[in-house]
Amino acid sequence: MTYFNVMAEKTLMFKNRLQKMYRHRGRQARRQEVSCYRIYENDIPEFPFGIDIYDDKLYVAEYKRNHSLTEEEYETWFEESLQAMQEVLNISPENIFIKQRQRKAGRQSQYEKTGSSKNEFIVEENGLKFRVNLSDYLDTGLFLDHRITRQMVREGSAGKRVLNLFCYTGSFSVYAAAGGAAAVTSVDLSKTYLQWAEDNMKL
Repeated sequence: MTYFNVMAEKTLMFKNRLQKMYRHRGRQARRQEVSCYRIYENDIPEFPFGIDIYDDKLYVAEYKRNHSLTEEEYETWFEESLQAMQEVLNISPENIFIKQRQRKAGRQSQYEKTGSSKNEFIVEENGLKFRVNLSDYLDTGLFLDHRITRQMVREGSAGKRVLNLFCYTGSFSVYAAAGGAAAVTSVDLSKTYLQWAEDNMKL
């Protein structure tokens, strides 16, 4: 079989996996009042993506990997991957935001600004609201894989003084306040993220 025939079979597997996870996690999200959630996390080695739903938008992180694809093969693979996402999730191309992730020696670049499009909007999680930005930073402002831990903080914060170090955009602080914390202190080196955290608290 040629490379393109093999990839056609793999792409079909990818589409089937996306469809299955979208149905399952979409139902969970509606029950939990969640408008942003992950539907795919590097499940198939040939498709190294993290794929998140944010309302009617899609945030796609391509994980950098070593591969033997030619430039033409890579471009074909990438376009077919995006086409599969559009078809299965019924999302228009202009609502898909793509970032490439790679391991770095330091973590500071994770928080550096990469653009100024300001594709910002409000999402809801467990009855709380947060501002996210899908275009200007490597991360969106809300780590979706921390949702369960955030809820644990909410359930254990009543009457307590909570210190949130390296608070980023303050999502844990918001949960602590919503859980009835007596006081919440949020600390970060970045004035940008402290302002973002304040905005989230006001929301």
